[in-house]
Amino acid sequence: MSTTAHRIAACALLLLAGALGACQDPQPDVMPDGRTPVRVFLLLISTGQVEFYDWAEKAFEAEHPDLDVIVDQFPGSSLKDFEIKLRLRFSSGQAPDLFHVNTNVASELASLGLLAPAPPSVVERIEANSLNAFVENAGRFDGTDYGIVSDGVWTALYYNKDMFREAGLDPERPPETWDELIEMADRLTVRAPDGSPTRAGLSLRKSGFKAGTAEKWMTFLYSAGGTAFSDDGTHATFDSDAGRAALDFYRTILFDRRIDSVDLEGDQQGFGQQRVAMFIREPHVMGWLRDNYPDLDFGVAPIPRRDTSISAAGSYMFAVSADSPHPDAAWRFAEFLTNDSSYTRYAAAAGVLPMTRSVASLPAYTDDPGMQVFLQQGARSTGGFPRASRAADILGAYIERFCYGHLTADEVLTRATRDVDAVLAPNRRALRPSASTP
Repeated sequence: MSTTAHRIAACALLLLAGALGACQDPQPDVMPDGRTPVRVFLLLISTGQVEFYDWAEKAFEAEHPDLDVIVDQFPGSSLKDFEIKLRLRFSSGQAPDLFHVNTNVASELASLGLLAPAPPSVVERIEANSLNAFVENAGRFDGTDYGIVSDGVWTALYYNKDMFREAGLDPERPPETWDELIEMADRLTVRAPDGSPTRAGLSLRKSGFKAGTAEKWMTFLYSAGGTAFSDDGTHATFDSDAGRAALDFYRTILFDRRIDSVDLEGDQQGFGQQRVAMFIREPHVMGWLRDNYPDLDFGVAPIPRRDTSISAAGSYMFAVSADSPHPDAAWRFAEFLTNDSSYTRYAAAAGVLPMTRSVASLPAYTDDPGMQVFLQQGARSTGGFPRASRAADILGAYIERFCYGHLTADEVLTRATRDVDAVLAPNRRALRPSASTP
């Protein structure tokens, strides 16, 4: 496809916002003081992040007085709204030089030719210092690296040690398999006279943000040896023995053993307030629990396995626009943000799991048992291809209906596969040889 065709496709897919661009002034290539601008677009959801980027802007400019870093913070906390705004900027000719984005969104932009490939120096850093294979490959689409992963999110098992003691379980011996997880969760459950749980032995993700509901279920799918989508993002693959096993696990917890219920408030709030004995969540919850429930005695353990222990995972990366007039300067700032000194500061300020081996080897992480669980937990991507987010939304909606008892496992797998395959049809068409190919 030609560059012109890429731009036409981008405008069609990125909300047809070209009209907005006509109302905006073009971005100058040089600032009035003669410095080269580097425009950075970010979603900052914590004061720690705001403070870090304020420091980074000043520190980088001190090292590079010829550059002017302009950090544009999206006014809000909605990831969806941020991604819509980013698409609008691309389609209106106002794309930032450098931006921070979910890798699923980055894969769509890369497929449209809107991202600049990473330079050799960045590729070398990715290959030499990524925390694990998931991180190394997260920003790589069709064999090309397009960015540096700064944030990775995957899960582990949180459990209440006091409740373990109360149930006669060893608080230093959390469940390692699905069978152990079910049996321990059953013992930890507190039920009303009618058998309904008043304290969930294991709280599952049953509703809410649809992609999140799907991703939590994918952890069980992956741990049963299954996959959610084909590697090339063209088909759903969860209608499988592993998919049935994962739904059977949910059925056992929700309906057969009545260990959890849609009527119970779960997740981290329920865990902190003693209405949940175990649940699966990301690493930031450790800090949240310590801040809000400092007396709670909890542990963190690897994802219990059926066939293996794998968590569904997502990631966020720094990427550079293909239309950036100053890509070298943008990549220099990205490398500055992710060098050991800066990134150590960022990981601490944002409370994120470090994505580089060098920072993960620091005492702040090696001496923290909970962090060690997350750093060693196996992780697998939930997407990394165009339309992955929409596919996860669809799957999550069906998982939610299953949790409420509205659909059987076979209905979920059949109908979700049908709808996801329809969404992924453009990916299949993109891989077909063109009629002119000899």
